[in-house]
Amino acid sequence: MIVFRYSKTNGAEFISHLDTLRHLNKTFIRGGIEVKLSNGYHPHMLVYMSSPIGVGLKSYAEFCTVDTDELPDSFVEKFNSASPKGIKCLEARYSPKNVNLAAAIMSARYYIEGIEKFCVEDVLNANEFLIANKKGEEKNVREKIYSLRERDDGLEAVLAAGNEVLRPDLFAGKLKEIYGGGHLKIVKEEAFAADGAEVWELISKE
Repeated sequence: MIVFRYSKTNGAEFISHLDTLRHLNKTFIRGGIEVKLSNGYHPHMLVYMSSPIGVGLKSYAEFCTVDTDELPDSFVEKFNSASPKGIKCLEARYSPKNVNLAAAIMSARYYIEGIEKFCVEDVLNANEFLIANKKGEEKNVREKIYSLRERDDGLEAVLAAGNEVLRPDLFAGKLKEIYGGGHLKIVKEEAFAADGAEVWELISKE
């Protein structure tokens, strides 16, 4: 199996999670990457993606597992020769078995621009940080904000991901509501497993 990291930029950030899977499958076919199929009446490629990222958010830290005998170096070359604009394989590694990326990735680091003024200490020292859900109900998500600091002209935030995700667009939107600002720019820079471990460490432990 191959675990690979890819980016979604240059317009690809507006492709939904399901459509991204379709693009990946078509890339494997165009690139000549042989992917193993499931059993049953409707076989499909054995491709396992990490949890969805919000539409419109750029990312350099999306991960995917593919059941293939392709070697990592040739996988990267073939993938990038056939991938659509904005989706690029950044790195690939061999894995002895499937890594449940959706469950294993616990947090992610984002860079946020567009907040007019902010006070990191106010957020980190508070016991609660309320964000409204789709029903308009406010929930305290303070425990899902793992770190926050000023960087260059923006903010660097490490937020919960996976099953306990704190959506970075909702988080940034709440900061904008509190501190003011303009057009928000959010980039996902890195993803982490438990205890802040790199995703690649999941493979080395297999």
